[in-house]
Amino acid sequence: MPADALVNGSFSRSIDSRDRGLAYGDGLFETIKINAGHPEFLSLHLRRLQWGCARLGIDCDVSVIESDIEKILPVASTQAAVLKIIITRESGGRGYQPDANAGFNRILRVEGLTSDYAVEASQGVAVRLCDTRLGINPQLAGIKHLSRLENVLARAEWRDKAITEGLMFDSDGRLVEGTMSNVFIVKDKVLLTPRLHRCGVNGVIRQLLIEQLAPSLKLSCDTADVVLEDIYQAEEVFICNSLMGIVPVVTIGCHTKTIGDITRSLQQSLQAVRNSHA
Repeated sequence: MPADALVNGSFSRSIDSRDRGLAYGDGLFETIKINAGHPEFLSLHLRRLQWGCARLGIDCDVSVIESDIEKILPVASTQAAVLKIIITRESGGRGYQPDANAGFNRILRVEGLTSDYAVEASQGVAVRLCDTRLGINPQLAGIKHLSRLENVLARAEWRDKAITEGLMFDSDGRLVEGTMSNVFIVKDKVLLTPRLHRCGVNGVIRQLLIEQLAPSLKLSCDTADVVLEDIYQAEEVFICNSLMGIVPVVTIGCHTKTIGDITRSLQQSLQAVRNSHA
């Protein structure tokens, strides 16, 4: 029996075969970096989890999840690790219709961090444009729900290890995100990131950039409809998520980008925030 997973508060390797997350993708997840036993930006992750559960109508008690986190954290070594939290709607029988009185299931798992992204953050990465498009659905926009097949198909488009990420557009040709990250561009010295009211995941580092890091550096920051031409015309491009932090993009297909001062300043600001919470 592995000691790195909790299912509804008990160390276990199994879940109910009727679980609605397994059957329908009826749930949410969070991926949290653990540094020296400390989950980074935990309050932001739990805030997003609560918000997503409210959007889906899942009755989720965050205090129970917090207790589970305390129980599983000793499993994490002093080295960097990853905590994944999966919340699903409790099974209420066969069929799509959710039980109005259903509770929630919770799965927490700790794994080692396979890459610390230090080289990528320093030197930048190559990305490609994905053919797979994201469907427009405002009801699911922003939340980190379990139905990730579009991202799975997009990530299956390449096996070249020199390419770190793929950029995904919606069905109308607007940039939304990467397969595993959010995207920012710097255009005319203004920091821009795609609007996520139609589809896409509102990442925790994205939120931190908009709400705290950019204002602290007095950078103009806005959400906008971003198209391919904007990416090519941008002075700087970077991707971000909770594990990689902020990583510059230096190659997009045959187009090259420089790592600019704004990206470097934001990286330093993020590291300072991380250090202050260590």
